[in-house]
Amino acid sequence: MLKAPGCLLFSAALLSSALIHAALPLASAGQPVAEIICPADAGPVLAYAAKELQEHIAMISGATLPILPAPGPAAGRIILAVQPVGFAADREQIGDSDGFAVRQQGATVTVLGNQPKGVLTGVYKLLFRNSDIIWARPNTEFGTIFTPNADLTLTDTDFIDVPATILRGWQMIGPGLESDVWQYRQGSNWSSRTMRDDPETSHFGCVREFGGGHNLTGLYIRGDKYFADHPEFFPFFKGARQDPRQIRMRTQLCFTNADMTRAFISELDQLVAASPDYSTYRIMIEDVWQCCECPECSKPITLPDGTSVAPADEDFRSTQFFLWLNQIARHFQAHYPGKRLLTFGYFFTETPPRITVEPNISISFCPINKNSKRAIDDPDNDVYYRRFLSWMKNTTELTWREYFGLCGPFPRPMDAIAIADWRLVNSYGVRRTYSEMYSDAVGPRMDGVASWNVNAPYFWVMANANWNPKVDVKALRDEFFRRVYGPAAADVKAFYAMIEKAFLAAPGNSRWNDRAVGNWRLAVVEPGIVEPCREALTRAAQHPLHPNSRKMLDALQHTFAEQIAIADNVPNLRVGRCATEQDLSLDFSTPAWQAAPAYTNFIELNKSKPVPHPTTVRFLYDDVYLHIALQCNYPDPTQMAYERNLHGINQFPAGEGAEFFLTSGKESPAYYQFVVDPAGNRFSSDETAPWQARTAVTANGWNALISVPWSTLGHDPATTDRIRGTVVRLSKEPNDRRRYYPLFNSAGHSVASFCPMHLEK
Repeated sequence: MLKAPGCLLFSAALLSSALIHAALPLASAGQPVAEIICPADAGPVLAYAAKELQEHIAMISGATLPILPAPGPAAGRIILAVQPVGFAADREQIGDSDGFAVRQQGATVTVLGNQPKGVLTGVYKLLFRNSDIIWARPNTEFGTIFTPNADLTLTDTDFIDVPATILRGWQMIGPGLESDVWQYRQGSNWSSRTMRDDPETSHFGCVREFGGGHNLTGLYIRGDKYFADHPEFFPFFKGARQDPRQIRMRTQLCFTNADMTRAFISELDQLVAASPDYSTYRIMIEDVWQCCECPECSKPITLPDGTSVAPADEDFRSTQFFLWLNQIARHFQAHYPGKRLLTFGYFFTETPPRITVEPNISISFCPINKNSKRAIDDPDNDVYYRRFLSWMKNTTELTWREYFGLCGPFPRPMDAIAIADWRLVNSYGVRRTYSEMYSDAVGPRMDGVASWNVNAPYFWVMANANWNPKVDVKALRDEFFRRVYGPAAADVKAFYAMIEKAFLAAPGNSRWNDRAVGNWRLAVVEPGIVEPCREALTRAAQHPLHPNSRKMLDALQHTFAEQIAIADNVPNLRVGRCATEQDLSLDFSTPAWQAAPAYTNFIELNKSKPVPHPTTVRFLYDDVYLHIALQCNYPDPTQMAYERNLHGINQFPAGEGAEFFLTSGKESPAYYQFVVDPAGNRFSSDETAPWQARTAVTANGWNALISVPWSTLGHDPATTDRIRGTVVRLSKEPNDRRRYYPLFNSAGHSVASFCPMHLEK
């Protein structure tokens, strides 16, 4: 008896809720029965939100709802509003973020936010939660999938969503506005496209940061303006001041030059005056390691507390840079309070300086060399995790800047890693994050279409999760597969699950520039799961599918078949057995060398062009050494670009040369890198590792023989059947930059792409 009133009250509450939030029809038999209300003075972002809502409702239902500045005669309406009265609790919860709320009162649904961008995102979420639409990929032909519904009705109209991040987005690498529109529909509020004044992007409502990427000598102290009269502004190395116009990736600056600093501040002031509406101005080191070696830049740094930072210290260059940038930041704070500077924690500034950075400097932290198979706090990434923690002791202004979307045409499950990293750094107070991602187009660096063919699930999950990383990866993946593949979801999921398991178990790290062919070989071909993967996709194709879902599946199957064919064509390099202490002359005419297979297929990195001059490599081994013989033709050897003098230091050579990569049998490092040029100048990734190199310039080019002790590599040839490695020819043509030509489809620094090398017994 005592339970009855409770049940009655519960039933009454449900009835009351149903009356307040009754379903709101938008269309009936393909005709509009509601209207969209957008104020006449709404501005470009809100007007765009209204247009997007109108077009998507029409796309799904066939009904074009009118957009009106005030309520009209329709039975129901959707109001788009920025900071409307009557929603105080929602507005307080949203705060200064680009969050949103959706509320229904009778026949009126209001999509509100404190920023126009919040309303735009709220429109997309309203559509997503009230239909089966998914913007699965940017492809304008088949990337958006939904079931037509001539009687489209809103039923989920009472929710609020406040992001954990105040800046989130993707730096799309490649052409096409469509890829940026796609990410905005997932909730991004930043893109590299919005870092400049452009009418094409003004209606997206994104966070705007001035200055682009690497820009010290590309934007501020440019060579065309300053080098002729002030070469001292630019770095000194190789015996001269370097003109950034003559260096492929430009140069840094001479950070100890006071006149340069004054000129830099003047340039910054002019840029702020010309573009005053940005809240953030970027001062970003160039994409090179080389720093100035003038006497002033090379001497120890004495800090205000009397301690000294030696040139050999890991944080020397970072400390030098931030001593310089702090001067600019103090000027910036005095003249532009409330605005901030953004700079990279990258290359030599990835290590925090031994000084405190000014509070108006934000750090864009880029752990470019981390193992992307593991989260940042995994022991594999200890060095980068410690650097992050050190930075968090120095500043509260840090942007987590990554490379999660730079995946070739291999399904790399970066979503789970990205979400784990975002969750961790967010717990330390990091509220800004962006990453590079290939656009869904064929670009100069990558066939982004092929990448999207296989990575769309992971890209979609990441683009939705950076709003708030406290999400369930599995649930988000399931949502993607269900909406995209419907009855075929289980089979497509099985395909991805098999590859993910094998990829994470495969040897070697994964980095931002992984070669897809190597991952296919290591994670699919060698574990023997090609046929199970193929069968899963074949089963999926047997289901009745939405036309666009069918095209998504066709694209997946096509790239899978294409990449497996390429992976199958990567040969197993044969390493011949030879007698210890035999004649290893540089003409490679001995019977052992002549019997060794010759490999000549050197292809330009990320291109399909073969090396312009014939190049041949052979491999031999004995009980003590692994020997690699390289013959590099060149039409006129006197015209080859390389350092003629033998300098005797561990320095990566310029011009002509060759790189040799060999996997290690030790726990660390994963591989060794050895580099030589025609003069015999050498570089090794481990300066203490013993190895030998001999070179000779010939009438036809140049030859090199490197011999690496098995003890260096950590392998025992008596018990080892296979290692992995590759060779990269570095070729420099007149009036052209140096180009990289790896053997077959491999790549330096990418263990997954290294060729299998079988030791013949």
